[in-house]
Amino acid sequence: MFNIGFCYPGEWSAAEIPAAARRLAGLGYDGIEFWDGTLRETEIDRLADALAAAEIGCAQLCPYFNFVDGPALWDASLRLAEEYIGWSVRLGTPLLRVFTGKPWGDGVIGPDDATPAQWDAAIAGLQRVCDMAAPYGVRYALECHTGSLMEDTPNTLRLLQGVDRPNLGVNLQLPLKDGHEPIDVSLAALGRFTWHMHAHNFSAIPNGTQLPLAEGVLDYPALLTRLMADGFAGYVSIEHATYGGARDPWAIAAQEGAYLQQVRAQLG
Repeated sequence: MFNIGFCYPGEWSAAEIPAAARRLAGLGYDGIEFWDGTLRETEIDRLADALAAAEIGCAQLCPYFNFVDGPALWDASLRLAEEYIGWSVRLGTPLLRVFTGKPWGDGVIGPDDATPAQWDAAIAGLQRVCDMAAPYGVRYALECHTGSLMEDTPNTLRLLQGVDRPNLGVNLQLPLKDGHEPIDVSLAALGRFTWHMHAHNFSAIPNGTQLPLAEGVLDYPALLTRLMADGFAGYVSIEHATYGGARDPWAIAAQEGAYLQQVRAQLG
């Protein structure tokens, strides 16, 4: 069965983590996902103590690796991985999210832009960080994000097969390729590699507006049934809970937490 996660919003300060963790646990969440900025504003042992006191887990940590923009950033990514592996161990070995380069803005390197040398650098970098993490039981999840090398299924598989490490899987973020890849294609090929899910829903695919999970065109009970049939037992995590600044994160946390608990009970 899947777990229910929540990405800690940038609008919440690190000082709020103890109270927020207790509140999210009370809303039925099993774990919290943290981005780099929040992690750097708090002391990791203090964060671990706050999560333990709230009886809630750490769902995923989100570093920003860059293996495709030259040797300096490649080397910096290895140092960043070493830091995050230590943090993951202290926090119960949650997944580490993976980007291969800049995830947005000017200069992103997608699969159609990458040179053979950039593909080789990304694969070699991922092999190195996977090998660094393996002795500690730490795993990585490629985030299927537009503008990354893993923006669609064929290129995600190219990375998984090229890296060929058992501690590399997928953070599935449907729909892929800005909604231009059919959901069935993504699920059929990537379901068995999926260890984490950033859950979104939309009024239409492609080009729809973000909606609560229960209200959009994606059928989450059906999606999760298929994923669990492929062995998925990770976190379904609510990302960007302000919905582009239009919603209060706590209102979304309550709404989506209740919905995912209902789905979990239905599928259990």
